[in-house]
Amino acid sequence: MRQGAEDLALELARRHAARATFTSIFDDADAAEAATPDVAFAYEVQDRFVAELSRSGAQAAGYKVGLTTTRMQQMCGVNEPISGVVLGPRVLRSPASVKTADYVRLGLESEMAVRIAPGAGRTGVELQDLPLRHLIDQVCAAFELVEDSGADYGRLSAASIVADNSWNAGLVLGPPIAVGGLAHLRGRRGVLRLNGEAVNEGMSDEVLGDPLNAVHWLASHLRRRGRALQPGQWVSTGAIVPTRFLAAGEAYAFEIDGLPPVELSVS
Repeated sequence: MRQGAEDLALELARRHAARATFTSIFDDADAAEAATPDVAFAYEVQDRFVAELSRSGAQAAGYKVGLTTTRMQQMCGVNEPISGVVLGPRVLRSPASVKTADYVRLGLESEMAVRIAPGAGRTGVELQDLPLRHLIDQVCAAFELVEDSGADYGRLSAASIVADNSWNAGLVLGPPIAVGGLAHLRGRRGVLRLNGEAVNEGMSDEVLGDPLNAVHWLASHLRRRGRALQPGQWVSTGAIVPTRFLAAGEAYAFEIDGLPPVELSVS
C-alpha cells in the first residue's frame, strides 16, 4: 500500500536533516507505482513538505518553475515543467553569498525572475489575456539555488523531484527594473560569468518560447489545484543556462540584455 503524503513529507524532512544522498521518495512503492510515478500525488507530498519547512512561520514569497528549456529537460531526463515554492527567508538580494558547507550539493541556475503585478492574481483573471505591464510589474536577472543532494541524474522522474519541492533552496534576485514600456521578454541573451570569465550563455526564448509562458503555465497549474498567483510574489521562470555546481572561492554573475547583473559569491 502506498504511503500517505504526510508520512512521505516527514521522511523527506528526515532525509534533509540527515544530509542524505537524494533518492526517490517513491522507491519503496510497489512495482506498478514505481514504473508510473504519480505527479499529482507528488504535489500533495510537496504541499506537506513545504508546510513542514514553514513550521517557523515562513511564508511563500513566490514560486520556481523548473525544466522549462530543452537543455534542462535533457539534463534531468524529464520532459515537462515542474514547480516549487520559494519561501521568504530563502530570498536573497544581490550581491549575495552562500556557503557550500550548508548544502549537500548546491547548484546554480541562471534565470529571469518576474514579480506579479497588483490585480494579476484575481480569481477568474485569465493571465494569458493580460498585457505584459498588467501581468508583471518588475523583472530581474536571478539565480535559483537548487539542492539536489547528490542525485543520480540517470534515475530521476518528475514526481521524485516535485515531491522534494522541486529542489528549490532559494532565490537570489538581481536589481529589478520596472516593466514600464517593455513590449516583451523574448530575444534577450543571458551570459553567465565565473570569476569574470564567460562560461555559458542562452536566450530567454529557450524558456518555453517566452519567459511569460512559464508564468502562464504556473498560473494554470495553480488554478487546477485551487490556487492563484498573488500580487508581489516572485516567479523564477526557469534556467536560461543549465545548472552549475558550486565550489568555494567562486564568484558568479549573470546578466540578461537590458537588466542589471545578479551576483553571487561562494565560500
